[in-house]
Amino acid sequence: MALNEQQQIIEVMTHEIPEAPSPDEEVSDPDEDASDLSDPGSDASLPPRQPTPVELDDPKDTMSSRRQTVSMKNQLNQDSTYTAVKNTIDAMLGNGINLPILLEAITWNNQKAIDNARIRYQRTALLHSQELPVILERWWKPPRDLLRRGGKRPEGATSTMEAFAVKVATDLIRRELKALGPKLRLPAGKDVDCERLTEAGVEEMTELMKHDAPTMWKLLYESLSESTLSHKKPDKIIFTIISMACYHYSHHFNRLPKLLAVYLKFRGISAKGFDTLHAMGITMSHKWACDVVERMSKQAMEDVTQKMEEYPWIISYDNVNIPFRVFSQRLENQDELGHGTAATVYIKSDAEVLSDSVNQLLKEHRAEGINNPLTAADIFKLEREAYPRVHEQMVDIVLRMLLESPEFDRSTYKDCKSADLAPPPPVNALPVGLGHRTSQYLLGTAPIPEVSYDDNSRLVLEWLKQLGFNTEEERVKLAMKKIVVWVGDQLTVDRLRRIFTFRADDDNSFDRLDFSIFIFGWLHCQMAFANSLHKQYLGTAKGRGLAQAFELLNKKKLHTTRTQGTFHHDIVEVIYEVATAHIREDWLQVARVKSLDELRSRSALELKMMAGLVVERRASSEALDTIETSDKPDRVLQQTVMWNRDALQYIVLDEAIKNGDVGMMEAMLPTLLFRFVGGRNTKYAHEVLELLQGLHREWPPELCTFVRQHCWVVNFSGKPGVWCSIDKAQEMNIKDIKVTYRSEGPNIKWPYLKKLHPAIPTIRIIIDFIEKQFGTLVRGKRHAIPSREKDILKLRKSYADSKLHVEKPGRVARKGKDTADDVVTKGAIKFASGQMLSRWKQGRSFARSTAEDWDVTDEEASNTESEGSGGIEAVGGTEEELDA
Repeated sequence: MALNEQQQIIEVMTHEIPEAPSPDEEVSDPDEDASDLSDPGSDASLPPRQPTPVELDDPKDTMSSRRQTVSMKNQLNQDSTYTAVKNTIDAMLGNGINLPILLEAITWNNQKAIDNARIRYQRTALLHSQELPVILERWWKPPRDLLRRGGKRPEGATSTMEAFAVKVATDLIRRELKALGPKLRLPAGKDVDCERLTEAGVEEMTELMKHDAPTMWKLLYESLSESTLSHKKPDKIIFTIISMACYHYSHHFNRLPKLLAVYLKFRGISAKGFDTLHAMGITMSHKWACDVVERMSKQAMEDVTQKMEEYPWIISYDNVNIPFRVFSQRLENQDELGHGTAATVYIKSDAEVLSDSVNQLLKEHRAEGINNPLTAADIFKLEREAYPRVHEQMVDIVLRMLLESPEFDRSTYKDCKSADLAPPPPVNALPVGLGHRTSQYLLGTAPIPEVSYDDNSRLVLEWLKQLGFNTEEERVKLAMKKIVVWVGDQLTVDRLRRIFTFRADDDNSFDRLDFSIFIFGWLHCQMAFANSLHKQYLGTAKGRGLAQAFELLNKKKLHTTRTQGTFHHDIVEVIYEVATAHIREDWLQVARVKSLDELRSRSALELKMMAGLVVERRASSEALDTIETSDKPDRVLQQTVMWNRDALQYIVLDEAIKNGDVGMMEAMLPTLLFRFVGGRNTKYAHEVLELLQGLHREWPPELCTFVRQHCWVVNFSGKPGVWCSIDKAQEMNIKDIKVTYRSEGPNIKWPYLKKLHPAIPTIRIIIDFIEKQFGTLVRGKRHAIPSREKDILKLRKSYADSKLHVEKPGRVARKGKDTADDVVTKGAIKFASGQMLSRWKQGRSFARSTAEDWDVTDEEASNTESEGSGGIEAVGGTEEELDA
């Protein structure tokens, strides 16, 4: 059969089949049916034509023909079938035709045969029969003739059918790719939108391919299922192959290549590697990957400016040091360490929009608050009100330290599901869920070091310019209607607050920064807390302080506090381990048992009450007073009780931040204030005072609620227990800038980084999406943390051997460094004296102008800003003098 005739057969068979008469109907004579033909005697003279609907098979005949076939087969056996076939062949030969001529005429090659209803019916019986697949398979691969041919397989129509199958499969696959391809298109302009980029995952696109390209999918699946790696499903491989085929069919069908191009560019693939992968049809070109970064940055800045119109927003920034490499050193072309600053804007769509009047209310409350600062009595009242909530959390932590011990084995404890073991309700926990996620937008990193007041003034203008506040109209709207919350470490916030003070007499609200409030980041506050504990309880290796724990647990490089590196992470782990070891030993003393497993016999309610006793007797200021006022105080036990109280307070704060309990964070502020005052950390003491002053004196209630709920911690996933402070989020962004998405090369300078960094949140989403879809998200992101139990057990043995927790009246502690001062109590006493409050009040008691003079040209404003920043030192002294 000619190939064009085979193609006609395929096309006819794929069309809808109309009705045709059944075999029992009366049919007209073939000669009458063909009477309108010009040359009825010559089929070969008929011109090529497409069959009309009346000439096609009727699907209604399918069941009838199958029933007829089954009925006939039931009346035949091997001999009768052979006789019938032989007689039929004899009849064909007697009529001058053979089987090829018969089949050719029946299958749409003879017009009279096409028009004859009986022949059409028999053709339907063949083409829709259940025997046809068997017939075709036998033609392709005939059974072996074991008797006559020595077991050899007849040749059959193997070569013909395989060539035909390739042709049919090729045609089907081409049509499937043409239909599937447009659904895998990611047009330019939409390929920088996170929602469009991640709207279809691998599973969704796989189902789409199975539906729109079933032939190609089945061919690949059946072929790859015989792989030696039978335990691995080939779905993702097939998905990738079909995506590559669609991309080769048309470069517009490019969803996966675009996603992979962004992913691989920021996973370290070189330009040469990109060219290779692009030639293979796996990714877009390296040039496209570079160009899309600029478009992503532009889209990100458009998104943030649009959302800033709809929702309130917060901004944080911090310094970043980036090394720039050169490959050919010249006088003007040298390696250098670039000093700049990175900023991030945070937006929560669930935050209530601040009213237009809050800006004016803030100015009025500030004016009143300057003349009505907090007093020592106010702070002590806040501390008394907060203590019950802090104490409740400390009791729960002590209880969990028991329940989580291997000796107690909570999983097999009789009351393990008792409500008495449940944690207390949070004071004011932020809601979780997808609708409460925080969105973050990185701004273009600026080559301005965060060193001087002038630098910070320039940075404020730089960030506002990037956010679209370039015209006088936009600045007036910002200064008179909006509120901007600036978050940063102590240095950043202190510099901004000083600028706010120095500009009190400037011409308008924008220049005076009246629209701004400044809040310290809680990560750096935690670091200051941990460093204070380190300084207070370091001691020596011969004592029972942190130095002894470092030696016992082989902890390296922890004897000196550090800002960079893993010091903070490591010291926090030590705080948890040492606190747990002490508390478990105190459980034994308070409960008067020899082993923690003996407490399994107690009820859940008894354990909870006993946890309260542990806190009361071994981790509270009351216990310290009891020891101090006794006739023969045990100074060694006193040191342990003081450590327990302070360490548990740190853990309370740490868990409050992780769980988003902003009420507990606020409850810890008076304790933090006393610690910083007693530990001579005046800067953070002032920061805590400023925050309390704002919450209780200078901010309208609406703004206070916004600060508590949206300006301390953020959650990017919406999951519980993964809240982080805003300055920690900024530090993670700086890590991405310096390490994760670092760009290297001779042309990497500040302009490129400014273009790249706003795209990082989008890049991060794409990378997480790809790794989640292909099952590689966990690698490198989640590490198995070694159990603390061995460390805790070793510490407990040391404490038990020295009978550290056994009360011994009159016991004397080692003098010198091994005797820690009660920093919190000293801080409270010092704060009550009023000297620190007096200096703080004096430093902030100033009158602010209320003028609104906006008749200044941009050039004059620029000159004024330059002169003003230079005048800061002239009016207020140098930065060193001001710090002093």
